[in-house]
Amino acid sequence: MRRWSASGTSGVVMKAMGLFGGLQMLTILCGVVRVKCVALLLGAAGVGLFSIFNSALTLLSTATQLSLRTSAVREIATHRDPRLRWRMISTVRFWGWALGVLGLAVTIVTAPVFSYYTFGNLASTGSFALLAIGVALMSATMAEQAVMQGTERLKALAKSTVWGVVGGLVLSLPLLYFLGMDSILPVVLGYAVASYAGAWVYRTRSEAKAVETQQNESAGHGEGRGIAETLRMRWREGSPMLKLGGYMTVAAVLSEIINYIFIAYLTRMGGEETVGIYQSGYTIIMRYVGMVFTAIGVEYYPRLAANNAYPVRQQVFVAHEMLLLMAVLAPVLTVFVPLSPVALKLLYSAEFIDAVPYMIFAAPGTVIRGYSWCLAFIMLARGDGRVYMITEVVSSVIGLALNIAGYELGGMAGLGIAFTAWYVAYAVIVTWVYVVHYGCRLPRRALLAFGGTLAVVGVVATLASL
Repeated sequence: MRRWSASGTSGVVMKAMGLFGGLQMLTILCGVVRVKCVALLLGAAGVGLFSIFNSALTLLSTATQLSLRTSAVREIATHRDPRLRWRMISTVRFWGWALGVLGLAVTIVTAPVFSYYTFGNLASTGSFALLAIGVALMSATMAEQAVMQGTERLKALAKSTVWGVVGGLVLSLPLLYFLGMDSILPVVLGYAVASYAGAWVYRTRSEAKAVETQQNESAGHGEGRGIAETLRMRWREGSPMLKLGGYMTVAAVLSEIINYIFIAYLTRMGGEETVGIYQSGYTIIMRYVGMVFTAIGVEYYPRLAANNAYPVRQQVFVAHEMLLLMAVLAPVLTVFVPLSPVALKLLYSAEFIDAVPYMIFAAPGTVIRGYSWCLAFIMLARGDGRVYMITEVVSSVIGLALNIAGYELGGMAGLGIAFTAWYVAYAVIVTWVYVVHYGCRLPRRALLAFGGTLAVVGVVATLASL
């Protein structure tokens, strides 16, 4: 009972939030330092090239990894028997490298396309092709991190991530200083190399004996098995997570396309300066405040997935997570909203102060986002990829329509109101899925906590807007 009761998990959740909240702050800080060094040593041209190659690496990795980092966690967490879990871990690692090889091939084949459409010629084909190394390593790293999260080895996951973040920065500094513009590609790849090194180190340290034992126990089971049979077995064992990951990838790609459509619209209507102001406010609301969600989710998701056979337990976890999240969001947003001008000046500059109305009116939407986030994880925990994809795409289309209407009617303040309205719509959708489709329910205390937090943040936002 203690394993899944609310009282038994509060401490674990708060520790996970503290651990991964601090980790995200470190990640952001190292990213800021790296970009700052690129800007100081290489100038605007260096920042531009760094952004181009880094964006290409991220795009290719996202398109070829099939969201393995998320879908594999569910498969590992749901296998409680040690032998079955080990087989699934082995399958996850196999597909991590298999998708890495796929990404490597796709990167090499598409390198001329990236070069031509980025620079107008094929001169940079070789540079884009070298990104294949990073794509392959990132895929293998995602598999290892999924294993750590799925087996609830959160400290190992955090330490391996620190290796990647700090190691990538340490590698970057001498390269930037001694190689100048020629260091851009090695700097981009350095993060992938450092991340994989960290994942490998903490994998071998934590699992060396377990791996040896399992391999000894299973010796002979693979003897005489042909390559074709082995591949069929890997496909059979891995197809559920690949299917879920495929749905998630489609949802992510379509959502990015819809987001690009809005950015193109905003650029045409308001210019690049307006886009920059909007992006600064959006980044603070979604990324910096959203660190709370990500930090808690690292522990919440595998725990939810591990209890698929116990729907009542899942409902307890969802309600418990919502209570904790609201308890954190209430003071954070109450302080954040009045200080949003200070946050903009610290993280950007005084030129971005026009984003304040957006941030103020988007604050209540962040509370609603937290409510929706707690419910939406049930779709991933149960492996319901089709419902997840439909939900996310419909939500993105609604968000696009609301954003356009909000900007037309109220500028930045209108976009903030549109953000909140968007998450109201999303909350309605995921509540329907949670209550009607899955037959779950939320206890009154969780709903009261959500309503109370929303009311407090709404009042603070209203006063700040006067």
